[in-house]
Amino acid sequence: MTEKQILKSIKALAAGECANYRGGFCAETDQRCHVINPNYDSVHDGAIDCDYFLECVLPADWNLKDLVAYALWYDEAEDEVNPSTGMKLCEECQQPFTIMSNHQKYCPRCSKIIKRRQGTARQWKYSH
Repeated sequence: MTEKQILKSIKALAAGECANYRGGFCAETDQRCHVINPNYDSVHDGAIDCDYFLECVLPADWNLKDLVAYALWYDEAEDEVNPSTGMKLCEECQQPFTIMSNHQKYCPRCSKIIKRRQGTARQWKYSH
């Protein structure tokens, strides 16, 4: 998912789930909703400007929360584990995921595909 898609998803989540969002305005501040700062086009640059959204609304969408956490605390090229968040890039699909062990290389979805592929290759090798 690109950063523009992440920002678009954040806006949609704010509009659909935020208790303070009222027709593009924040009920708490009586100003335009500042979840996404229009001066920034990247999550890395501090585009998410609302602490309430980060703490209370974003956890409603786990996948988006993981993507935002990855964008905030990682460089895109880095694929090492970040000890503070426990996230890593999947070697197959290049999407961030929360690791369960230090040796994990693939996200849960790709892990099933890789295991099936390796099992098929192993069976083919020993049957031919």
